[in-house]
Amino acid sequence: MTNRRVAVIGTGLVPFGKHEDTGLEELGITAAEAALAEAGCEPGRIGAVFSSNVLGGGGAGQRILAGVGVFGVPVVNVENACASGTTAVHLARLAIESGRHDVVLVVGAEKMTGKFQGGITLDRTDRPTLLGLTMPAIYALNAQRYAHDTGAALDDFAEVSVKNRAAGARNPHAMFRQPLTREEVLGSRPVADPLTLLQCCANADGAAALVLAAEHVVESRHDPVWLLGSGLASGTATGPKTEFGTSRPSALAAGQAYAAAGLTAADIDFAEVHDAFTIGEITSVEALGLASQGKALAAVVAGEFSPGGRVPVNASGGLLAKGHPVGATGVGQVVELTTQLRGVAGERQVGGARIGLSHTVGGGVATLDAIASGVVIAGV
Repeated sequence: MTNRRVAVIGTGLVPFGKHEDTGLEELGITAAEAALAEAGCEPGRIGAVFSSNVLGGGGAGQRILAGVGVFGVPVVNVENACASGTTAVHLARLAIESGRHDVVLVVGAEKMTGKFQGGITLDRTDRPTLLGLTMPAIYALNAQRYAHDTGAALDDFAEVSVKNRAAGARNPHAMFRQPLTREEVLGSRPVADPLTLLQCCANADGAAALVLAAEHVVESRHDPVWLLGSGLASGTATGPKTEFGTSRPSALAAGQAYAAAGLTAADIDFAEVHDAFTIGEITSVEALGLASQGKALAAVVAGEFSPGGRVPVNASGGLLAKGHPVGATGVGQVVELTTQLRGVAGERQVGGARIGLSHTVGGGVATLDAIASGVVIAGV
């Protein structure tokens, strides 16, 4: 049997933030057990596990599962930079859709406290790193190029932080719950021109988990959200013709996801996108087709992506408000999609939400414009 429908029947979340006294395994165990409990699923029913982690060392998934009581099943440890969690969800969906497994656990966990002092750097053999570039610097270069190509005002990037921090104030799970003004964002410490501190997400600890199931496993007690499609793409070689200020891998992944779901960007009611930096949200929504090329920043300023706008983007607060535990972020986004589509998001609920999209992208490496980008589309 192939092309089976795939449902989310259980979710678990350890809110992102600083969990200095909690280890990686405990974070993952807490999220996984919550997802299993919500699904009413015993550990023995899990047919496979996809575990997302970037910085935790070898066998992170098995170490977490030992505490959950899941043994003997296939475990795939996924590392795909910031797109790791979305990659794990994509692989899990395919495993069920293809008929290989009926019930699958996805867990994303990350422990970043104490790992970095300042911005995340790439591998020491990476060309941008050798040039002294951190991830904020790479995104700043993209912001400068975007402004040059579109005529956008650099100060307007601050409006992304204002929007997302206002949304985070309505999310009890957000790391930062205090709204910001444009002046506060622009007046915060410079990091990499034009990005200021409050235009950059915070490293965080946290975990998220999902129980996915084939349609015939879904029971009346479940409140299923259906994974309609997903896509995954890697970067391409950079060179004189590379279009900086855009996200080509995200466009490729989005195209795959839309095709799998039989939908277009016009069908999306809301989106959770990768806003590790303010420019990241702008290039992402354009790559996803939610705004025309060069028009996304103006759309943010006009309120098109705010709650009640044309397509609410990052109604959860996004990474700028929630924090960014890299291996957990993509899984956490699908938890948010599920929460919204079930209509239980409380103060941050998107009205009339029927189809949602989540997206992550891993930063550029060596001669590639990105490591990976992943997109998931869910609906009810």
